[in-house]
Amino acid sequence: MMKNSQIGTGETKLETAISYLLIIGVITSLILEVTGIIMLYIDSHQLPLSQDPVFYIRGTNFFTFIYDQFLGGTGESLAIRMLTLGIAVLMLTPFLRVIVSAFYFALRKNLKYTLITLFVLAILTVSLVLY
Repeated sequence: MMKNSQIGTGETKLETAISYLLIIGVITSLILEVTGIIMLYIDSHQLPLSQDPVFYIRGTNFFTFIYDQFLGGTGESLAIRMLTLGIAVLMLTPFLRVIVSAFYFALRKNLKYTLITLFVLAILTVSLVLY
């Protein structure tokens, strides 16, 4: 249980912002996934499981892949794009959490946590770019 003196503190504001970010990310991903599944079922009257390369993440890196998905230039059906974007949103949610934390600590002028968070962000970014 939270004491009244903790309400409105910086930590509570950060936790609240991150909580909302995570909830919005998961709900958005869920909506995209359910929509994609429904569209796929309507298109093919089945839910095929496949190892067809059309289902693979392609591109030079994860960010290029996401950019191509938003442009819609990959030639995939809308259902497959919705499913792929749902997974991408779910994968990017923790990445955005780190970005929000870095901004928060920088605004609070907490150099130690800003540097730690930026280091984590750099590692996450490099791992997605080197995909």
